[in-house]
Amino acid sequence: MSQNYGEPEYWNARYSKDGDAFDWYQSFKGLENFLKTTCEKSDNILMLGCGNSLLSEEMYNYGYKTITNIDISDVVIKQCNEKYPIEDYPGLIYQVGDGLDMVDFNDETFDCVIDKGTFDTIMCGSDSEDVITICQEVFRVLKKKGIYIVISYGKPEDREFYFDEACDWNIEIKTIPKTNDYQESPDKLNYHYIYIMKKNQ
Repeated sequence: MSQNYGEPEYWNARYSKDGDAFDWYQSFKGLENFLKTTCEKSDNILMLGCGNSLLSEEMYNYGYKTITNIDISDVVIKQCNEKYPIEDYPGLIYQVGDGLDMVDFNDETFDCVIDKGTFDTIMCGSDSEDVITICQEVFRVLKKKGIYIVISYGKPEDREFYFDEACDWNIEIKTIPKTNDYQESPDKLNYHYIYIMKKNQ
């Protein structure tokens, strides 16, 4: 895969070198209004490819008290478990896991799955079938009427086909302005896309 993004070794080396928190694309501040109208505070939420983002912490402090975070990097999961001990953050769970094969989760477990950059990372790889696989796995672990939220730089013509191909869900597309950290030159889009997939079954 390009840059070995799909390999735990790549991310373990990266997080071992730099353990400072980093949010891809958007912070909670940028997503707050969207999340307030999309996710209930009582929802059982899965954060897919959590890295060391502050999003889960900030959502937790806002009132979302049941958030499971998975990442293929055991290094970053160890760092997060040290930072967020379960006795201080009950309901905020960090565990090693692969979105392509979520063997630890039963069918219809989560109300909402949030993906901030993970789908894009998989799209950078050489096997496009992996993005179909991750959608199918998300679909499996979502409850009926559950939603899969993908925050992405990818345009609909480069993303929607895979969502449609993978599963039976209704798709809504929104845009959100990029934060200052992600502003680009005037000839490029200064917003990210939010894809909201609602499970029909």
